[in-house]
Amino acid sequence: QRALSHVCTDESEARRFIEALAEAGDRAAAVRFSERFEQELWDTLELQPSAETQGLVERIRRSTSPGSSPYGRTPSVPGLSDPANAIGLAAVQGVPATAVSEVGGAAPASVRTRFKVRGRLWVTLLAVVGTVTFVALWPYGPRPADHRAPPGIAVLPFSVHGEGLGIWREGMVVLLSTDMNGVGGLRTIDSRTVLARWHEQVPEGSEADRETAIEVARATGARYALLGSAVAIGQEVRLSADIFDTEGGAQMGAVQVEGSPDSVLGLVDRLAVQSLVVVLGKEASELPPVDLASVTTASVPALTAWVEGEALIRRGDFEAASSAYQRAVAADSTFALAFYGLGNAYGWSEGDLAAPTREAFEQAMRLVDRLPPRKAALVRAVHAWQQGALQEAEELLRRLLRTYPDYAEAWFILGYLYYGQRGWIPVSVEDAQRCFTRAVELDPEFAPYRVHIVDLAFAVDPDSAQAARLIEDYKRLASADALHTRRLELGFDLAFGDQEHRDRALGSLDTVDLQLLRFLPVAPPLTHPRFWPQLEAVHLAQERRGYELPRRTRTLFHGAAMGRGYLGKALEYLDRPQATTHDRVCEPVYAHIDGFPVPADRLEEAAAVLSQIDSTSNFNPAYCAAFLAAAQGRWAEHARAVEVFWDHWRRGVDDGSSGWEGKANILALEAYGLLRRGDPEAAVEKLEEVRRYKASPRVRTVLAYALMELERWEEAVPYLAGWDDTYSHRHYHLARAYEGMGEYGKAAKEYAYFVEAWEDADPELQPWVEEARRALERLAPDH
Repeated sequence: QRALSHVCTDESEARRFIEALAEAGDRAAAVRFSERFEQELWDTLELQPSAETQGLVERIRRSTSPGSSPYGRTPSVPGLSDPANAIGLAAVQGVPATAVSEVGGAAPASVRTRFKVRGRLWVTLLAVVGTVTFVALWPYGPRPADHRAPPGIAVLPFSVHGEGLGIWREGMVVLLSTDMNGVGGLRTIDSRTVLARWHEQVPEGSEADRETAIEVARATGARYALLGSAVAIGQEVRLSADIFDTEGGAQMGAVQVEGSPDSVLGLVDRLAVQSLVVVLGKEASELPPVDLASVTTASVPALTAWVEGEALIRRGDFEAASSAYQRAVAADSTFALAFYGLGNAYGWSEGDLAAPTREAFEQAMRLVDRLPPRKAALVRAVHAWQQGALQEAEELLRRLLRTYPDYAEAWFILGYLYYGQRGWIPVSVEDAQRCFTRAVELDPEFAPYRVHIVDLAFAVDPDSAQAARLIEDYKRLASADALHTRRLELGFDLAFGDQEHRDRALGSLDTVDLQLLRFLPVAPPLTHPRFWPQLEAVHLAQERRGYELPRRTRTLFHGAAMGRGYLGKALEYLDRPQATTHDRVCEPVYAHIDGFPVPADRLEEAAAVLSQIDSTSNFNPAYCAAFLAAAQGRWAEHARAVEVFWDHWRRGVDDGSSGWEGKANILALEAYGLLRRGDPEAAVEKLEEVRRYKASPRVRTVLAYALMELERWEEAVPYLAGWDDTYSHRHYHLARAYEGMGEYGKAAKEYAYFVEAWEDADPELQPWVEEARRALERLAPDH
């Protein structure tokens, strides 16, 4: 009981207990516990179990061999046998990544031996304390309309017969799933998840027999399956649907509607209502109104173009998808789903910050009340993210996933939030990777979900064989001539190609499509130390070809030079005509703060230039001037700057600015002053309110150094691990933090990364490298 009271539980722990009871032969107790667990979960905290847990219980109910596993295999531990799944769920439920990583992996042999308890004694112990422990410690959950988990129905691809009906084979899955979701407490399985399971079992272009179709629905966790057909009858079309109970495969009923193809939305509404009558056992008059046009469009041309865009974006053909979505919004300027799709397509082809991307998402947000609930939540999350409200964005996504754990798109967007904003939210790339993996598990045929998994194969422990395999998986799904297909191939040749392929790739940088060249430094990321010469070559090629990038000098300074310990070369980049005044004077200041031996004359020059800058009109240089004042102990100057910045911030808030980033940066400046005065505890306290969601790069820097000085290693890790990979010296500090925590394997890995990055560092930086090598010797397994 004491052990269980201390365990950090998530839903995988509940599934472990349910399976333990079943494996011990007491399936009835397993089912009874699951029912009590579900009821008490709702009564106490208004939570519901996930589809995975419901699926486990249903398998146990169907099992006919009391003494054997209901899976026909050696018993496993759900949630622990697949660490990616367990950790992915925890990322949504808010469990710290450091805790979850321990839950997700296999226990050490000594621990397994210590806790090997045989027979019913262990089952009895869990039965006594299980319900109280799991319910009392459960951290998060959705708020369904009923205390029971909403039953799920899977709308399967239609069989189609007749000219011009092919687009509705999978289009009907999307439309009916949208139309029926939430009516009468019924939950439709996300269409992308259904299509993914379908493509796994049904060959392209073929029809499925009834048994296979029901098995597909069962694999999605659905209680019901809808099998339909669309048949051209003269000038009309007939839509038919058969509804089945997936537990036993019994047919519950059949429905049919007929009418003009021009009134397809009305036909879908009528078919949806009749299907709901069969599933829910209610009269049509008892159901709320169903109106597909209200959440899609009344325009058939717009709807057809949107369905086409959805198919194109699945294949990673973002430019063609953009054209299809543009036709959809041209036909209906109130078509919110099409604006959302257009924003996604633009984001992949133009970039997240491009004006067309933001405009499309803004239009979707203005029309958000016309969206289905699931999609509306996504749009609100994306909009919050674009407005800088990262906490709101994450909470919206986590809430959505607690209600719809099979929603692949929401998993992907949460992963992308972590991936793109890890400089502002203290999360790791592994948190993003787990979300991306979950999205691919739910919809393995959706090509875009795989793009960032490939990117991470370049950035995290680069492995050419793994990267090649992942790229081939992507190319199997994506258009061969699509932008991201070509940039992955070129990126692979740059990073992993033999000398011939690499030379050819480097030689092509002056002639390849400029849009392709734009993506290369970060997609796939060439930020690992092994690839920094190629990163430098790509940036210089962009510069030669006239592609303007405001942060290029900083990227070359940090990634291509400082990232390898080339302080002298880094400073030379700042002397080029392309460097801005801010970069030329401020980058040496921040390098000095990070402990680099910046020459004194550089700092004197920076101080002289910065002293001439008006802090009220040019915030960024004045900000680094205030940091330099604190670093050099000029406290009156530092205090005056802080007061000026607060005054500037207050005026901005009065004018309607949110001011959250400015406030975070000013607090970081104050905290750095406290740290330099020898009070790291006060520095940490000063930054308490911006430790999450508003952790700007300066906040992260000061927090990390203050926490390390206090030897609060575990707290420092998220602020060190989330930094840009081109700041390789911070891997040295991350290694120190892991060593302080006793995480020697992780520490050795980070020291090794740093040694590889700085192998040829400038002589004045070699003492850091030597210390890292000594640490590796100290942490070797035989020591």
